[in-house]
Amino acid sequence: MDTSQAKDLAMTFLQELANMPRERLQDLIRDRVGEELAAVMFNYARLIMESDPGRAVENGSSLMILGYLIRVHEEGGIQPEGLPA
Repeated sequence: MDTSQAKDLAMTFLQELANMPRERLQDLIRDRVGEELAAVMFNYARLIMESDPGRAVENGSSLMILGYLIRVHEEGGIQPEGLPA
């Protein structure tokens, strides 16, 4: 997928999330992420945000990018350095 298509898909999905009822979003997170992984991500985000509250926008953006990279890694698109491919 090229970056333009990825951008369009991300924008559409973020708009859908913004309009999604809270209960549906919570169900989606529970079903697709799981409570344990969601807790890990929440705690990591809290550490990042509390470390420099004045950079909330930059930190929030970085966390979204990290989430995307985690997904790419899960799908086999990023191999960990030093481990057999």
